Order: sequence, then C-alpha cells, then structure tokens
Amino acid sequence: MIRNSIHVCGTQFRWIGTQIKDERWSINSLFVGECPEYCHDRGLCTVSGCQCAIDYSGTYCEKYVGKEPLPTWFNETFDDSTVVDINAPNLNNWMKLSGNGHIRYICDENLNNNNTNNYLSGQALHFRAGCGCGNVEAITRELNISQATMISFAFYVTTEDNCVLTTNNITVALEWTYDEGISWSRLITLYNQEHAQSVNVTLPTGIKEINDKRTTGGVRFRWTQIEHATNDINWAIDNIRLE
Repeated sequence: MIRNSIHVCGTQFRWIGTQIKDERWSINSLFVGECPEYCHDRGLCTVSGCQCAIDYSGTYCEKYVGKEPLPTWFNETFDDSTVVDINAPNLNNWMKLSGNGHIRYICDENLNNNNTNNYLSGQALHFRAGCGCGNVEAITRELNISQATMISFAFYVTTEDNCVLTTNNITVALEWTYDEGISWSRLITLYNQEHAQSVNVTLPTGIKEINDKRTTGGVRFRWTQIEHATNDINWAIDNIRLE
C-alpha cells in the first residue's frame, strides 16, 4: 500500500528478474493513470484526461464519430505495390503493428504440394520471432462483424531466409476483443506445421451476440506471438478475409 503521508515527488515501479544469455522477457498491457477504461484504447491518457484518436470522441473516447460507419468486411492481401519492403501495410486496416512487421514476397518453393498455392501468394506480412512474445503482434481496426461468419488467412513459419522451412516451433494466437483491447479472448492457437497453412475459423456465437448488443464501437482481431523463439525464425500471415 502506498501511503498518502509519505512525501515524495512521485512513485516509481520496477520489474526485475534474472537475465539469461540470449533470452529476453517483456511485459504487456501496462497502464498507470487516472483514465477509466484506459480511454477505451482509442486515445492517450494524460494529466488533463483522454486525448482521443481521430474518429473518436467523448470523455473517455467512448464515441465513434467517424464519417464512415465501421466496415463490415476485411480483406488484406498485402499486395499493394506501393508498400513493398516498408514496415507497414495498408494502415487503414490496422490499429497496431509491432515486432519489426514488414511486407515482403513469399518464396514459392515453400508452397509446393501444400494445397495453398492459390491462397498464399505474392506478398505477406512477416514478423521476426526473436522480438519476443508480447512484442510481436498485428491488431486490426475496429470492425462491425454483424454480417460475418468466418475469418480466414494463411500462416507459415520459416527461417530468416524465407525460402527455408524450419522444424523449430513457435506459438501464435488469433484473439479478439470487444472492449477495445482491455481483455482478449482466444479463437485459435497456431503452431509450426513445417508447411504453409490455410486457416479458416468460424466466429463463435458469443462474438456475434456481443457485437449485436453494442451501440458503439466494434470488434478487433489480433495475431500475437505468445512464446519466445529464436532470432532466426520468422512467421507470416497473408490473405486475411472476414466473410
């Protein structure tokens, strides 16, 4: 307990642990402040209150005031030729990208005989696994999923040279949130199967019910690495569709 009678200039917190060679640890979703509901993860909490991001308003950024309604569909192929070899895809589709996320062409040699040739092609969004769990993730913008029944995408794991597959394991989760990132629920856990995977996930009834009851805001999805992996491993997602 922090006593009010202690006269200090401020309070500091620290996380401390034993450092092992070539291993790193991280923390995630840390909040210290006076803004209820974390400004709904739509703004910055300051001493004067929430500074809301574009398209959001209200004391705690609880209101969507964008000119366009939340999209009811999502289609990301990462094949826009104007964004090759940069650190971000179409930012209109994404709220957050971390972990050295970058777009590059996939290697066709990885796709032979895996029945994914027509699904995983062109460019994909790659992440360096060595950036650490909790620091490697892609989060979509808010979506209206009232008309959706499924989310589908391609997933694969390679070495740093993406023409070489690897047997090393990695764990990545697809999760969703209805409260702007305060809490996340798991849809599926992905592992390295040593070949490109075509993944189709049926949206559970609970998501639809929550979405239909809400009067503002939508649902976000995220792909997040949930365990540490060696630096030479990369994982990628491609052709994401909400349908």
